[in-house]
Amino acid sequence: MKRPFCLIVLAIVASNCSSQTQTRPDLKKLPSDQLKACYSDKTICGSDDVYAISEELQHRLPKLPSEQLIACLADWKICGVGNDLTSGWAVSEEIARRGEPNALFDRYWTERNPDVRYGIIHVADHFKSKQAFAFMQRVLAEGQGDEDTLYWPASYLAERCDPAGLKWLSTRKGRPEGCIVFTGTVRVFGKCQYRPAIPYLIEDSLDDACLNIVDDAERSLEKLYPDHPAKFDTLEAEQKYYCSRARQEGFRVECAAK
Repeated sequence: MKRPFCLIVLAIVASNCSSQTQTRPDLKKLPSDQLKACYSDKTICGSDDVYAISEELQHRLPKLPSEQLIACLADWKICGVGNDLTSGWAVSEEIARRGEPNALFDRYWTERNPDVRYGIIHVADHFKSKQAFAFMQRVLAEGQGDEDTLYWPASYLAERCDPAGLKWLSTRKGRPEGCIVFTGTVRVFGKCQYRPAIPYLIEDSLDDACLNIVDDAERSLEKLYPDHPAKFDTLEAEQKYYCSRARQEGFRVECAAK
């Protein structure tokens, strides 16, 4: 008796799927050095799923000594996990989880590797202590590093309505970070009633390509001008209104809608 063709095909597909499931490697059983080597040669562990490899190595960070984690800030290959947005700054988060960061704050001022210094800033971002606050104040005041580096102490300070952080953020040309990171940042201007940020909100944030940031700008401007209209028909009308209010207040603003 002839078997229907479709059943044969289904049997073959099922067999292949079953075979793939059975041969899929258990990454938890592999040593870390072997896992890290898999990034460049999938034949070593039988998988080219870099996300799964990274996730497994990330789970192992708590087992590493602190000095090795600090070394990872300078070279991701040491741990196999990058200290970046993709991993959620996993390395500095693990360092922060261990507590007592003051020695690390002191190290920042003598550390020569910029990536380690950058990681220490991310460690500080996890703490609400007086020491962390003072550290972030000094980092921003020293002004060493690019805008991506200085954004973090400025944002940390601005969240606490510190004038130096608010001023730094409100005097940028555009924004120093991508949409995901910067979302929520400009809301601090309204929360802190920081009126010098009004031109920045109107000229940059209200016209941002990222709609999350546009929304944040609207929320801040509403708090800075609590007697604003309940609704605007268009974004252009909204910008025109706030431009007019800002100019009445003496701010020099350049707006797309005059």
